[in-house]
Amino acid sequence: MNLKNKIAISILSLLCLACGSNRSIVKTNALDVIPKSLLLQNTQTSGIFKLKQQALTPDAKGIITDIKLELPEFKKGIYFRPFSEKLAAGNRVEPLWFDKISELDNYKHQQPRFDSNINLGTFMMLQKENGEYLALLPLVTNRIGNTFSVHDNNVYLTMATYGTVTENVSVPLLAYGQSASPYEAARLAWAQAMKTDIIKENIQWRSEKKYPEAYNYLGWCSWEHYKQNINEKIILDALKGIKESKIPFRWMLVDDGYLDHKNGQLLSFGTDKKKFPNGWKTITSQKDDKIKWMGIWCNFNGYFGGVSPEHTMTNLREHLVARNPTGKKTMLIPKISEEAAHAFYNEMTKTTKDNGFDIIKVDFQSDNFRNNTGASNAILGVHYNNKALEENCKDKDLMLLNCIAQQNFNVFNHRYSALIRGSVDYKTTKDRLDVTLVQNFANAFWLGHNYWLDQDMFFANFEETAQLMAVARAVSGGPIYLSDVPEHIDDTVLKPLTYGDGLIVGTEAPAVPLPESLMQDPYFDGKAFRVIAPLKNKAAAIMAVNLNQDDKEVNTQVSIQDYPFAGGMIQPYQGLWSAPKEGILLYDYYKGTAQILKDSYPFTLGSRKERLLLLTPIQQGWSIIGRPDKYLSASTFELVDVTEKSVKFQWVEDGPILIWTENKTPQSENFQFTKLENGLWKGELVKPNGNKTYTIFKNVQ
Repeated sequence: MNLKNKIAISILSLLCLACGSNRSIVKTNALDVIPKSLLLQNTQTSGIFKLKQQALTPDAKGIITDIKLELPEFKKGIYFRPFSEKLAAGNRVEPLWFDKISELDNYKHQQPRFDSNINLGTFMMLQKENGEYLALLPLVTNRIGNTFSVHDNNVYLTMATYGTVTENVSVPLLAYGQSASPYEAARLAWAQAMKTDIIKENIQWRSEKKYPEAYNYLGWCSWEHYKQNINEKIILDALKGIKESKIPFRWMLVDDGYLDHKNGQLLSFGTDKKKFPNGWKTITSQKDDKIKWMGIWCNFNGYFGGVSPEHTMTNLREHLVARNPTGKKTMLIPKISEEAAHAFYNEMTKTTKDNGFDIIKVDFQSDNFRNNTGASNAILGVHYNNKALEENCKDKDLMLLNCIAQQNFNVFNHRYSALIRGSVDYKTTKDRLDVTLVQNFANAFWLGHNYWLDQDMFFANFEETAQLMAVARAVSGGPIYLSDVPEHIDDTVLKPLTYGDGLIVGTEAPAVPLPESLMQDPYFDGKAFRVIAPLKNKAAAIMAVNLNQDDKEVNTQVSIQDYPFAGGMIQPYQGLWSAPKEGILLYDYYKGTAQILKDSYPFTLGSRKERLLLLTPIQQGWSIIGRPDKYLSASTFELVDVTEKSVKFQWVEDGPILIWTENKTPQSENFQFTKLENGLWKGELVKPNGNKTYTIFKNVQ
């Protein structure tokens, strides 16, 4: 028997069918040699491909090999690729939809997307002919990076170090998960990674990470309005405006434009003395009960051109090394070692902490491997640097936001940080609006198992899209912050986002596309893009938006079949939700109407228009919608008890209530009720109590 046949038989044996119907994990054995292909036709439940320890030598480009993926027959696919091969590829990961691989191989740039790059792929999912979903996750260790590439009408797993040295290691190659639910398929693939040696110590489930306290509240960032044109006076004036504003901001972040640099290369982590002559103390000393936290932007590599050979950080000199990745300009970056990485990121984070900052936004992480390309092992450099940044932030209690980090060489080295940017920067143009919405929610499908996603700042004063931006961020479950000039912000779209103290009314998990939207091209398929998020009390929020490039209206709907998918991203995972026996109430937030959702609720959306629908369970003849003045009203209370005669709940913050009953009249000593339509009642709080816990009774009409 020749070697090729031995390899094929060995791989087939790894993919034997799982026994029983409990979707037990498929165990896989290690591969003795690098296979020419991985056979994926007979996968079931989940598994992993591993390569036994051996010497692996990269070529002149740092690539060890390409392994062809033998894919099963499928109806539809979604492929996540950085749409820029070069600069900032890590916050440019977005989905491409395809019916066959040749469509990917021949993909050409079309608006609103940016370019034609299809390599460095981070994740892929196929919907098989039998309707099941197969999720494929290329794995990254501390020394070997695996990504997808596409050529010759095939998908390949590209194994690389982007360095020069031979590595004698074992390599987890690819994890997969298969399920009738796309969310479970992705989770099963991640579950394989979470238990794999060499990987499991570098990553963690979202629910096991600490969510940064400040990001529970409304914030403000300098970037989108001021860009790099900031100085001490501008920031102090902005801070004054934030404090005087009626809007309940609780934190502010100073973005790029302050650093001590020369021609785009870092001199120190201090300030440009011409712009900030007094350093940071005049600013950070003004933290108070309103602005409790302040944050600062940093570049993962020092600055855009790394560290200058003329830098003034004497304690780092032995830890930096010269690189010239572009062949045009020499930069200094940390040596590829734990000691050098720790020294560099200790300097960054210590300066941040000593200057009085609580938040650190670290940008351009995905440029790091390019800066070390051609050195000993660029993937190892990324590992050391990400690990050092995370550990230093953890030790100093700095709240880390990862930005330009979606590239999976970074994702597989974020054990502690709970936040990652979901898309390119927010802009007010139509194309950028479309791209950021799709990126943020589609990326939540594969990244949301490990992170909450940051959808970036937005302008509340840009009336054309302000409400859409606010609602999108509400259902995302992530941070919400603005960049308008503070003293002139219209709070119309902001009030429904937060309570009076700035606390965000949030979700129980990141919003993700519903299965139909997950497998469709929202720009060209003529359908609405619909996302779903779970709320408290087994309620769900669905946002539908029309992003079609022809600018025509679309007809869409919300169905009773959508409700179970709200459980898809809950951690720990308990499976998809079951509809309650008494049914589901649909509340149309924009129309202010409610009805029992018997089958479907159809509606029409104009171009770039959205709709927010809330699905709340009916129990004992009640359905509590919650506070009607908040987008996510069902998250504004905790249900304490419900019987046929009464319902008891506790507010997060006192306010009016919207409640539905069937042929009953709600009564309470605390609320004065007004009858609306279809069993809907609005109650004004007339007698608040100290513990915010209230009981509503109902009498037969």
